[in-house]
This record gives sequence, C-alpha cells and structure tokens, in this order.
Amino acid sequence: MTFNAKVETMNSGQEFQNVNVVLVNGEKKNLKLTFEQSRQIELGKTYHFEVESYIANEKEQFKVISFEGIFEHIKDPVLLKEELKGFYDYAPVEIKALKIAIEGYLSEIEDPVIKAITEAVYSDYRDAFYMYPAAVKFHHAYIGGIAYHTKTMLDIAKSFSTIYPYLNRDLLYGGIILHDICKVDELSGFEGGEYTLEGQLIGHLVMGAIKIKEKATLLGLDKEENVLMLSHILLSHHGLPNFGAAKKPATPEALLIWYIDTIDSKFTVLGEELDKTLEGEFTQSIGVLEKSRIYKAKK
Repeated sequence: MTFNAKVETMNSGQEFQNVNVVLVNGEKKNLKLTFEQSRQIELGKTYHFEVESYIANEKEQFKVISFEGIFEHIKDPVLLKEELKGFYDYAPVEIKALKIAIEGYLSEIEDPVIKAITEAVYSDYRDAFYMYPAAVKFHHAYIGGIAYHTKTMLDIAKSFSTIYPYLNRDLLYGGIILHDICKVDELSGFEGGEYTLEGQLIGHLVMGAIKIKEKATLLGLDKEENVLMLSHILLSHHGLPNFGAAKKPATPEALLIWYIDTIDSKFTVLGEELDKTLEGEFTQSIGVLEKSRIYKAKK
C-alpha cells in the first residue's frame, strides 16, 4: 500500500518508534518505524510512504517499508500543489501562472551573457523555485512565496525601467529572477520552518553569487563585466550590512532591486493585514513596518 501523508506527531521509546500521519483526504494513520527510519523522518513534513499492513491485538497495524520526501516523489510543482493544498498555505497566484510570467521575463533578456547565466542558474532550481517560501516568517512565508515575490518585483521593475530609461532592463530582470533563488538551499524544505547549516553560515546572498560565478566559469564567461554586475546585485539586495547585505548597492540596478525588494516585502504583509482589518479600524502592529499600526479608511 502506498500513499502521501503529512507527519503530525512522533512517538518513540526503547522498544517502539511510530508516527501519526494525516492523508490528503483527512484520514489518519499510525505508522510503525524502525529506529533508523525514525531518525530520518521529520515532524511537519510530507512523505510518500510504502507500508505493509498486519494484524496485531486484533487490530490492523501499518509498518513502513520505505518512504521519500514528497518533492522527490512528485517533482512537478503544479501537480504537487494538488496533492498538498490541503496541508499548507500557498501563494495567492496559481503556480502555473507564476511560471509562465517569470519565464516570459526571462525570455525577454537580450544580453547574451546575462541571459546565459540567468538561464543556467534558473534551470538548476526550476521546480523547487516554485515551491519554496520566501522566508520562514515575516513575508511571503508560504509555498510558492519566492516565485510570487519574484514575479511582483519583475512587474514593478518593468515600470521603473520605462520611466527611467538609463536602467539596464536585462540586469534588472536577471538580478530579480536570481536574487532569492538560493533560498532553496538556505531553507530546510519547501514547508519552511528551519534554515540549513549552509543557510545560517553563508546565506542566500553569498550562495547566489557563488552560483553565478560557478556557471560563468563553466560557460567561459567569468571575465565578462555583466557577470560581476549580476553578482553585485545578489550580494547587495538587502541594502545595508545590518539587514544582511554583503555590500551596499553601488549600481543603479542594484539600488532599485533593494528598494523593490523592500517595498514588496512590506506592502504584501500590509495587504494581508488590511484584509483582516475592519474599515475604520487600525491593523495590529506590523513587524515589517517597525510595529506600526495602519488605519484602514472607510469606503
């Protein structure tokens, strides 16, 4: 018997290890594990289980034969959403629509160096990119959060590049598509919750810049100035060192991406809080707005 299920609770003792899981249809099961299996499974995550049923004490029991992470079992993020939408919060825009929009912006990049690097890095993360949250908490902390955040930033950058023609649109598009892509490596899973050791010690800004350098070297483009421009955008998109930036923005495109990143992270949370607030009242204090309370005007 096989099924997909989310781990709700875990129990262990000297002579037993088991987990209580919930299936997509809401059915709950208790699964028996070996000691080694119990060390590999994580609370709150979803897996594809293969189990064997048996009778003990006149009751049907289930022993786990094998299991794998649901993302290893179903790689297509669109299909995966159908399986997981009952378990987790998702971005308010369909994953398929996000993918079409972001890849549309990618196709518009004309500079051959920027396009080659962006496509090479993006291809490594194409599936996971549409599943991961943008953060453990604070903003876009739901499945598809990175992609939703990225698409909004691209839409804003498109308008800015029209108003200010000195901006390099190719660098804006490439930099935005790549700026958070290494959060896939920074976070422990698309369910969020924890940062990896690499995420804690290096962080997605530096990890992304390293990835750009690796791809540029493989493609024989590492001496091109636009590789440096892309790397700088990733290293500086948090703006200031006390916000986690490795460098302060020193190009027009890096400066704008910092501002856009900040705007979207704050205004998305503000919109979510306003949705929960009655007209004529103030929101609760909002962490990303320095705990400000914002008034929702009467219509």
